[in-house]
Amino acid sequence: MPDLFAHFTSGYLISRYPHLRGLTALIVLGAVLPDLLTRVPEIFFDRFLGLNVYHAVEIFHSPTVLFLVAFALSLLMDRSLRFQAFSSIFLGSLVHVVLDLMQIQFGESVYMPYFPFSFVKIEFGFFHFNASIAIFPLLLPLVTIAFLVSRHASKDPL
Repeated sequence: MPDLFAHFTSGYLISRYPHLRGLTALIVLGAVLPDLLTRVPEIFFDRFLGLNVYHAVEIFHSPTVLFLVAFALSLLMDRSLRFQAFSSIFLGSLVHVVLDLMQIQFGESVYMPYFPFSFVKIEFGFFHFNASIAIFPLLLPLVTIAFLVSRHASKDPL
């Protein structure tokens, strides 16, 4: 949960940029999308069906695959919003991938950012994969303050 919240926070804080405020939901969707596309199937198939699908879903942390997913999701939008929807979802997804690449994994890296062109797994190793647990108490007030400041600035009831 803290890792997903850290990705949510990254998308939300990026969307506080004035030109992106109307796209908050799409950017945040993109920021959590890679984990939703990998963890939900992993949990469902492994826990309920006893099938290990990890290697089938790990590609959802690849920018190329996320580009295609963002494109497919943008097709669900009104034609006039498709480019903004695609760009916002893809931006959030790229932020997610960059944050994940900065982690130190236990054992070997698990991310293939160059898929399908290469199966090389990469990690930069700037922080531990559980660092989001330690920064969770800092992120929650930060997001709350950003929300309240944004709400007050726009005088929007929600």
